[in-house]
Amino acid sequence: MAMRPDMDEQELLASARGVIDPLPQVEARAGFAARVALNARDRRTSPFGQWLRWSFGGLAVAGAAAAVVAIAVPRPAARSDEIMVAQRLDLFEDMAVMQNQEALEDLEVVAALHELEARP
Repeated sequence: MAMRPDMDEQELLASARGVIDPLPQVEARAGFAARVALNARDRRTSPFGQWLRWSFGGLAVAGAAAAVVAIAVPRPAARSDEIMVAQRLDLFEDMAVMQNQEALEDLEVVAALHELEARP
């Protein structure tokens, strides 16, 4: 029997009674109620068990969140890259100084040549 989504509770109860009424009446076996009670007691978890389950669940959620953060958050550039760039800048500055020094030496040579030309 398929249930319609627009049925209210009274209609659902009436349809359930229509299914249950034709079933034969059967007496429960001896000890059935005691077994149900024992099973219910055994399935009931202790407060420590509930706390433990919630703790591990929270730990699992926290671990998953940490993994997402570790993957999603961009990492800053490595220190070795910064050091390498700084060393290359130092070399570039040193090269510029050396080129200027060579130019100054060339100017000294030109000045010395002018003095030699000026002498009789």
